[in-house]
Amino acid sequence: MILAELASEFEKLSSQISEQYYRQYAGLAYDRELMKKLAQQLTKVSKEFLKEFTDPRSMYLASVETIAEAERLEVELDFHDQRMEKISSEKHLINGKKVNWGNWRQFNSQMDNSQKRKEVFDEFIAKAQKIVHLVEKRMNISREVYRRYNLTPLESYLELEQVSYDDLLNLLRKLGDEAKQTFLSAADHFAPQILQKDKVEYYDDFYTWRGRIFKPLDKYLEGKDPLEEIRRFLGDLRFNISPIKVDAEDRPKKSPSASCWGIQIPNDVRILYRRVSPFTDTRSIFHEFGHGIHGISANPDDSVWKRYIVPMSVAETFSILIESVTENPVFLREDLKLEEAAVREIVDRVRFMNLTFMTFYAANSIMKMEFWKNNYTIEKAALRWEELTEHFFIKTPGIYWVLHHIMPNYDMYSPSYVIAAVRVATLRTKLTQDYGETWWRNREAGELIKQLAQTRGEFNIKKWKLDPETYLKEQKSLSFLA
Repeated sequence: MILAELASEFEKLSSQISEQYYRQYAGLAYDRELMKKLAQQLTKVSKEFLKEFTDPRSMYLASVETIAEAERLEVELDFHDQRMEKISSEKHLINGKKVNWGNWRQFNSQMDNSQKRKEVFDEFIAKAQKIVHLVEKRMNISREVYRRYNLTPLESYLELEQVSYDDLLNLLRKLGDEAKQTFLSAADHFAPQILQKDKVEYYDDFYTWRGRIFKPLDKYLEGKDPLEEIRRFLGDLRFNISPIKVDAEDRPKKSPSASCWGIQIPNDVRILYRRVSPFTDTRSIFHEFGHGIHGISANPDDSVWKRYIVPMSVAETFSILIESVTENPVFLREDLKLEEAAVREIVDRVRFMNLTFMTFYAANSIMKMEFWKNNYTIEKAALRWEELTEHFFIKTPGIYWVLHHIMPNYDMYSPSYVIAAVRVATLRTKLTQDYGETWWRNREAGELIKQLAQTRGEFNIKKWKLDPETYLKEQKSLSFLA
């Protein structure tokens, strides 16, 4: 089979299996047997490519990952279902339903009693052992598949991201270390109001903060429809977002995390999210529509590997860029028509969450890098993650990592958010210099973003320097710590 035929078959099968994964995450009925069949067919195509070709290299690495995905499929389906089923509370309810992994964040957002939040956290940590065997099996499959091709998931990730292990490790350490003290000082400032207690503790994870700290901001966006706001915002940049479909239904088995799905790029792009609160919903919608415009901007005539095989940090670049506007003082003041006090409060709280993100994800990212480099077991990974959270964040029970929505679900993804956040700081500087502080109203700025988004897998990573100093200086600028 020639390369073009293999690529076409790869796209067709990938789109069909993506549809089933989308339905699973949406909490809709999905066909496990069909997924297994499609995974087998994808494996066949990928093995044929690996047998006949070594270039394009991105397609080679994607083919290895596709084989790993196929071999992991059954355990990943079991993991998804059992995490929803087994990680649930025997004691606490939300909206008349048992608190489970799917609505845990909503519970933490709504529950002011910190003791009850602690009880659920401790209960879930105790039950995490029930799904450890599935995480271990999943990771072992990846390790074995990559070994067949003289690779590791880490090596493949670093190659696609065009970064060395040492450079990435140094970036993560610098960001985590330099963010920590400001994070802790700000956490002490916010804890009495946000957590209803004097200090932050192990069960106050990143998502608890995120679900609660923005609640006082809801009053500023009450009555504003985030979908209308994003349509107006992207319309000013001359994006036609009508191809992007949104599912905001609140189903019991729907994933708690908002997500964007490129089912068939660029023609079928979908967004899933569960409503939490006005401000959080606005942030989530802007983020996911950043993914969305990245998908619909692809040139349909480009190769399959250019359209579909995108470095993970590049995939997050456009989502973080669009989301970051919701913390821009000028946008808040002029576009959302907010008073100065509201603007300052929003900026302070978002910057605090960015610091929280940096400390939490420094721990997440370094552990996953070491996981593959040092061949950790699940137990060793838990011990190491606990050490890293103590160093960068707040010491947290190590087994928590198997409850996270990214850490056990992907071989490598966590560092991508960090790389993208720092890259976006550079990109925003460029947009501001060239198109002014209200660059989002400039169609030429929109054209630049479209051109960058269209590059997909050929995005020029080296052009956009990672400057942690600029990023940290901005995020550490909090009015109440001045």
